[in-house]
Amino acid sequence: MSAPDPMRERLPQLGALRVFESAARHGSLTRAAEELHVTHGAVSKQIKNLEADLGAALFVRRNRGVFLTEPGRALAARLRGIFGDLEDALADFRTEGSGQPLVVSCEPTLCLKFLIPSLGAFQQETGIEVRVLAAGGRIDVRRDHVDLAIRRNDFSIDGALHARVICDEAMGPVCAPEVLARFEAEMRRFPLPALHTRSRPDSWAAWKRLNRPAIACTADRTYEHFYLAIEAALAGQGVALASIHMVERDVSAGRLCSPHGFWPDGTQYVALTAHPIEDDARASRFVDWLSARMNATLTAALPSLGASGAAVAQPAKGRAIHGAR
Repeated sequence: MSAPDPMRERLPQLGALRVFESAARHGSLTRAAEELHVTHGAVSKQIKNLEADLGAALFVRRNRGVFLTEPGRALAARLRGIFGDLEDALADFRTEGSGQPLVVSCEPTLCLKFLIPSLGAFQQETGIEVRVLAAGGRIDVRRDHVDLAIRRNDFSIDGALHARVICDEAMGPVCAPEVLARFEAEMRRFPLPALHTRSRPDSWAAWKRLNRPAIACTADRTYEHFYLAIEAALAGQGVALASIHMVERDVSAGRLCSPHGFWPDGTQYVALTAHPIEDDARASRFVDWLSARMNATLTAALPSLGASGAAVAQPAKGRAIHGAR
């Protein structure tokens, strides 16, 4: 039996290196703890142990913040590439074979109201199986084992991700037909609450800021999720400000009315991937299909804009996309 390699015996624990890489990437022990689902104390202890193991300081701690030392910066740069390669190797292993589904993470309400009802047609047309995960906001597609994420660009997107614009967002007030019948024309007011949502807390403020048609209600009512506000509007409990992509079916079926139509709000839906979308035929076909469907919905809702008013799927390789707030 060959003697053990003394260099390998001195390798730090992989978990400690992973904690350090995350803290270095975020520039924060707290955000590393959130990403790795551990406590702040556990992150701090792992990094201290790693520094003791390596015999060098990796962070300088001052003003209640942490800052990389020169050795720490060099190690972090190498580790980011190493962990990226490791995650890619595991992703390739999981997706070997044609039977693996395309894993798509999509904002919950868009997922429930638009994507899932349309997905059967895509799968029947292409034979591509799609597994949908409902989630919103920032995402680490490698860590979460996601092939593709659909998000609205109302936050700064990691420049390491590859992004492609799918479609513009358009918002408008919606209510049940019986609520519209009670609209007080002279006072330009609905005798029911305006329905807000914590997941898009600035929607009504943005509507006013963009000088859209005035909507007056008797009160305000807030729901935890966008989906609940739309359901409340369907139940005749108030007026919701909703995305055309989420209520188009209800408007077309007459379950909801849109007294002032739908207007662009300056944000867009984007597809995010770890690698260029065109490198994955399944992802590319899915994004093209989704973009075509969403832009058809948008063009029908905004006839005055025509095709020129709708965003067509475009590559935006390796750059951050910032949405209007």
